[in-house]
Amino acid sequence: PAAAVPLPGARRPPAPVPLWLHPAPPRPQSRLTRPLADPPAEAASGHTGPDDAARKRQAERVDDPDGKRGLLAFRLESMFSWTEYVKVDRCDDDSEDDQARSNADDLRVLSVARGKAPATKLRFDLDLPSAGQDDIPLGDGIPVPEWDWKRGVLLPDHCRVQLMLPRGAVPAELPAHLRVTARRLRAQFEQLRPVRSWLRGLPDGADIDLDAWLAHRAERMNGTASGDVRLYRDFRGGVRDLACLLLADLSLSTDAWVGEHGRVIDVIRDALHLFAEALAATGDRYALYGFSSRRREHVRLLALKAFDERHDAGIRGRIAAIRPGYYTRMGAAIRHATTLLGREPASRRILILLTDGKPNDLDRYEGRWGIEDTRAAIREAREAGLQPFCVTIDEQAHDYLPYLFGTQGWVLIRKPAELPRELPLLYARLTG
Repeated sequence: PAAAVPLPGARRPPAPVPLWLHPAPPRPQSRLTRPLADPPAEAASGHTGPDDAARKRQAERVDDPDGKRGLLAFRLESMFSWTEYVKVDRCDDDSEDDQARSNADDLRVLSVARGKAPATKLRFDLDLPSAGQDDIPLGDGIPVPEWDWKRGVLLPDHCRVQLMLPRGAVPAELPAHLRVTARRLRAQFEQLRPVRSWLRGLPDGADIDLDAWLAHRAERMNGTASGDVRLYRDFRGGVRDLACLLLADLSLSTDAWVGEHGRVIDVIRDALHLFAEALAATGDRYALYGFSSRRREHVRLLALKAFDERHDAGIRGRIAAIRPGYYTRMGAAIRHATTLLGREPASRRILILLTDGKPNDLDRYEGRWGIEDTRAAIREAREAGLQPFCVTIDEQAHDYLPYLFGTQGWVLIRKPAELPRELPLLYARLTG
């Protein structure tokens, strides 16, 4: 035993050794100290879905969070938040629909950890304010469909869009810090307004064309007058035959701060102010709406300016009164905006979506359901002859916006503070 003795060589190759299955093979020592919980009754009885047996999943073991790191990160608009292990007891979720299985199907990696259930439970939800404090509703709501990507069908009247006016909006002037920029943008956009000039030699018009009348009299005296008499002129100009609807995301995520000077909602408010000032100088038909949602029965569409309204102090007051709240059900908002813009007789109709994050809502709209429904709504807008385009300040936009709008259908504003100045210039490039 104390010396290494070399074994003698064999005269022939070793004989094969049969291997038998072990009835209870030993498992390697795990980092975890106690066994996993018993499987649910449904799995133990063998009653699983038709695709569960053939489905292959990627999984990983993770450590149970110790709760001592002291950093709280909370993002309402995170589509990929399910792929990060969070110490939450999801077995006692009291939501209306049990979406645990569908949520697991959307995950790329399942993370499993052993730990104790939380001693206390806290449920946080965004409820609607009282009627006296909420925005002013217009009508009873408008039913709109939603795309079920799992079944590949459009669910009719699945959502309800509620048109609203901002409460407490009073006529106001343009904020002082935007006046210099607005004056410069108006001067630039006035150059896009078609130039009016006199058109001569018309069969009818607002005035007599004296040159054409004298020429016609001379031809009659010489006996060479023709039957096509054009003796009028009119003061006309070219027409920019286009309409634009801007749909702004007003969800609770816009309450986050950008830098040290303001919140996202403040940047969006300034962008809407300057966008309206610039388009008013061109004479183009345009409308401004904001949207948010709380489940599919209450998709809020805030009417800031309709197509037939004139830009004035009242419109500025509505823009100044916007505030963040709730979630981001993009599909329903885009579908109703498509209906409003589709009524315009313009030959070119542009739908601009201004957002800071992904589709998100309480009732299974987070994740792939929201992404696929938004993509279907954008496809429907294109089929209706609209030109959808997205402007975002989300640094993770390259993960999902090319799938929604295509590679050329969106733009990222890397410095959110520059959004008010960049948005009108972007519109000029889109319509130039």
